[in-house]
Amino acid sequence: MRLRILPVVGVVSLAAAAGVVAVASSSANGLPSYTNGYAKWPRINKKPFTSTDPLSSAHQGVKNVYASRRKVGKRYPNGTVIVKTIQAAGRMGPPGQVAVMRKLNGRWRYVEYGLSGTRYGILAQGQLCQNCHMAARANDYVFTRK
Repeated sequence: MRLRILPVVGVVSLAAAAGVVAVASSSANGLPSYTNGYAKWPRINKKPFTSTDPLSSAHQGVKNVYASRRKVGKRYPNGTVIVKTIQAAGRMGPPGQVAVMRKLNGRWRYVEYGLSGTRYGILAQGQLCQNCHMAARANDYVFTRK
């Protein structure tokens, strides 16, 4: 009996490990692979916007916000990814910061990335982001409205 269980455990372990790698995979630039192609997604802001008041925005610069899926009623469906690009005014090239929201099991997951050279690294994530986004609770925790 034990000899039959061992191969099953091995297969389950390999499948679980592959699932973790698939969830955590990143693109060549350090952003998660689930953000690939975000610039072709519908933009949910009519025109780029800026915030100059550091108390009203954690993300300073010129911003655009993209959503992988449209709202259903007042909420975004599970699996939605929202990407906000943040660029210093007058700067060209890839955005200096990228803030990402991903809705899984009815809850948003937040990660903010900063560009260092040609790759993005994590600047902030989790509860720090959630604390601020509580102010946008009525809009499914998304500040940008469409």
